[in-house]
Amino acid sequence: MQYLNSYNSSLTAPDSTENLIGSIVGAVCFILGVPGNIAVMVRLCGWLKRGSFTPRLMLSLAISDLLTLISLPIWIWALLHGWVFGLVLCKLLSYITLLSFFCSILCVVLMSLQRYIQVLHPEKWKKLGRKGEKILLSGMWMLSAVLSCYALILSDLSPDRGGRLQCTLIYQNKAERVLTLIWQIIIFVASSTIVSYFYFHLHRGVNNSAFFSSNSLTKVVTRIVVCFFIFWFPNQISDIVIIIATLTGNDSLLRSAESGGNVTTALVFFNSCVNPFLYAFSALARQQGTAGTNDH
Repeated sequence: MQYLNSYNSSLTAPDSTENLIGSIVGAVCFILGVPGNIAVMVRLCGWLKRGSFTPRLMLSLAISDLLTLISLPIWIWALLHGWVFGLVLCKLLSYITLLSFFCSILCVVLMSLQRYIQVLHPEKWKKLGRKGEKILLSGMWMLSAVLSCYALILSDLSPDRGGRLQCTLIYQNKAERVLTLIWQIIIFVASSTIVSYFYFHLHRGVNNSAFFSSNSLTKVVTRIVVCFFIFWFPNQISDIVIIIATLTGNDSLLRSAESGGNVTTALVFFNSCVNPFLYAFSALARQQGTAGTNDH
């Protein structure tokens, strides 16, 4: 999960073609994702009056995705012309982008937990109450903020191989880089394990739940899980290869892994474009009355 390090490290690539491709990918993500997430937020606001938890969770996801994408024009400019925005903005945007990535992951985790309990154990979810739901959402954002703090420390300006300043994560030594990547992998593996566990048991009990008399939500849930792994898993493989290359001192493998990491991180950004359709439009297209009956 290289996140900024991978995406911004691509800014160090001297090849103009690679820079151009990176800027095009970023522009596509911005053009598709920003309007899509804004549309989701506007649409979800109409459902918040019911006090339903699911739209609030989707709104948090849309906000985190919007935060991920909104700064892309700055990164694209830096990709093509170098970083000219100062160290403070470098650290701030790095922190916000990393925070939004972590929040997206935690949204998926919380959604799996909420859907499992609400569908198979609705009486337990009702005991949580409005206050408990607010605590869950607030805790999700605060935990994301804490997990992202290292971006404020590691983000710095450094010249790329073309001599232009870039904003990226700077490690003092190999151990610091390896430990940071391992930490990120642990977060992803733990989150993926939780998501898989709850959705596995959700599908096992789905046939016995009247809530799933229609197969529409089952399909939405399946798309959510599948797309989450499709867009995020390759980045973890890239991280593992970078760790191996760093520990073995294989510079050739490291350069290849970093180049591949640029592609896998682009998939993570692209996931923020896909999320509006997976988490909002598809889910809200079905009868909200059923969800409203189960939500608070």
